[in-house]
Amino acid sequence: MRRVEAVAFDMDGTLFDTERLYAAAWRHAGAGYGIDMEAVLPHITGVNAADTRRYFETHFADVVTYEQMESARDARYFELLDEVGLQKKPGALELLTYLREKKIPTAIATATKRQRTLHNLERSGLAPYFDVLITGDMVERGKPHPETFLKAAQALGVAPENCIGVEDSFNGVRAIHAAGMYTVMVPDMILPSQEILSLTDCVCETLFELKPLIEKINGEEVLS
Repeated sequence: MRRVEAVAFDMDGTLFDTERLYAAAWRHAGAGYGIDMEAVLPHITGVNAADTRRYFETHFADVVTYEQMESARDARYFELLDEVGLQKKPGALELLTYLREKKIPTAIATATKRQRTLHNLERSGLAPYFDVLITGDMVERGKPHPETFLKAAQALGVAPENCIGVEDSFNGVRAIHAAGMYTVMVPDMILPSQEILSLTDCVCETLFELKPLIEKINGEEVLS
């Protein structure tokens, strides 16, 4: 990568500390129908609603409908969100402020539906920092397919190879890599496997590490 011309961010687990809430809400919903969600969560984390629906219809159609699971999950999720609030991930605001100052355009590339994405961005005050929103209900093929990130690059008017993609989930990393973007993982609940490490260009502990990475790529390092 010769120069960073844009950055595309996943949302849940990357910008907001919400994946834990979703996981807890899914576990709560599954318990109500006798489903052990620990084996299910790796298959539905980071994917859009359509693919999650297909997963449940394939594996649990004789136990529960997707609508029932989604309703139970959402009820518990919003209870938890009211308890703890919508927490930004460390370094999110600082990184977005830096990108805005440098006039580096940004996109949200999320599996979450548009209405909830807008709600989260407005509630958190981050909405003004994004030029483009690509949400789960705007694509035919969700992550790990690259469509979400390819649409983000297209909407930003940037070639994928000149764009950084930032993700926390395995399926998200697979999607960024397949899109041909510089692939950054900031792990949330699960550390990268050997497969995922082979697909990433950089693994960061927090979003604070992205600013010096971008400065290095763009040749703007401050020499001490």
